[in-house]
Amino acid sequence: MSTGLFVKEASLQKKMDMMGCTVEDLKLVKDIQPLVEENINHLVEDFYTSILRVDHLKKIIEQHSTVERLKQTLKIYIIELFNGEIDQVFLEKRFRIAEAHFRIGLESTWYMGAFQNVQKSVISLILDNIKDRKSYAPILAAVNKLFSLEQQIVLEAYDMKRLESQFEEGKAFLKSKMTAVSEELLVLSEQTEVSVEELSSNIHEVSLTTSESNEQAIVANKHANEGQQKLDELLQKNNFMETLSQKMIENIHQLGESSNQISNVIHLVQDIAEQTNILALNSAIEAARVGVHGRGFAVLAEEVRKLSEQTKSSIDQIHNLISTSNTYKQRVEESLQQVKDAVQSSISSSTHTRESFQLIVQSIQQNGATVSKVQEQMNKLIHVVNEIEQSISSVASSAEHLNEAAIKA
Repeated sequence: MSTGLFVKEASLQKKMDMMGCTVEDLKLVKDIQPLVEENINHLVEDFYTSILRVDHLKKIIEQHSTVERLKQTLKIYIIELFNGEIDQVFLEKRFRIAEAHFRIGLESTWYMGAFQNVQKSVISLILDNIKDRKSYAPILAAVNKLFSLEQQIVLEAYDMKRLESQFEEGKAFLKSKMTAVSEELLVLSEQTEVSVEELSSNIHEVSLTTSESNEQAIVANKHANEGQQKLDELLQKNNFMETLSQKMIENIHQLGESSNQISNVIHLVQDIAEQTNILALNSAIEAARVGVHGRGFAVLAEEVRKLSEQTKSSIDQIHNLISTSNTYKQRVEESLQQVKDAVQSSISSSTHTRESFQLIVQSIQQNGATVSKVQEQMNKLIHVVNEIEQSISSVASSAEHLNEAAIKA
């Protein structure tokens, strides 16, 4: 069997170069392989004697294998270590050893300590069997290099397995977290979607109600304006009635003044009639004195007297009519004053009602403006809620994809 390095791996070559491990060293190791093989049982016993002193290492062995089985495996492993040949098979066996030890929970420090005992036993074996110092010095150096290389390879494999384990643990943890988060996110998205749908439904109802309120406000504003217009017309009519009543009162006052003037004239005519009557009486007396010559004058005086009596009688009738007219005038004045007072009261009430209507119209207009703003805001809110619904739907879809990815990972 040939000796040497048969692996084209830069890192391994660098390790050997750093230690000064050469093909000559591998040949020296190969030369003492028969000595190692002869004493393999002793080397293996020393190895497991130190191992079995540690209770938890003993438990690991008993849990995963048997001492006898492991001894047979170790014999082959140590003998092949001295083949003087480092190839891919050599490396893969070291990787498998490291993987097995890592899998059963054997820490690298215990492996190093136990393998140090094997190295010490091999050195003792060399010292006991090779007496020439010039001969065993390079052999010991080669053996130390070999064991150092062995430990480096195994420790690197340990590190690789630990990193792989940490990666798998991290991956499993991340997968678990991703699954949990995606499931929670999915549930939350579904709950949020339901809530947003309910919110959207409520907002649509509020929007419809707001729209109806806006329409009602417009109708109410229209009716209020019509009512205010009718109130203005009523106020104008009341003002016209007040003016008309005032004019009627003034006309009746003027009529009263005319009646008073007529009464004065009648009194004057009455005085004249009485004087005429007296004058006619005196004329009759004078005619009677004259006798026959005064008969014509007596007839004329009698006619004048009769006319005076008729005038006086007519004046009395006129006076009575004027008195009755004054009574009616007073009643009409009182009624017109009552009408005027009622009209003024109606004007005052209409004015207050108009002011109240103006406040109502202003309030309705303000409410209408507020409702319009609310409706505008509701429309914006509906738009925002629709965007939220789309976003939540996208989040739910992403959560499902994340959950699927986490499960497949």
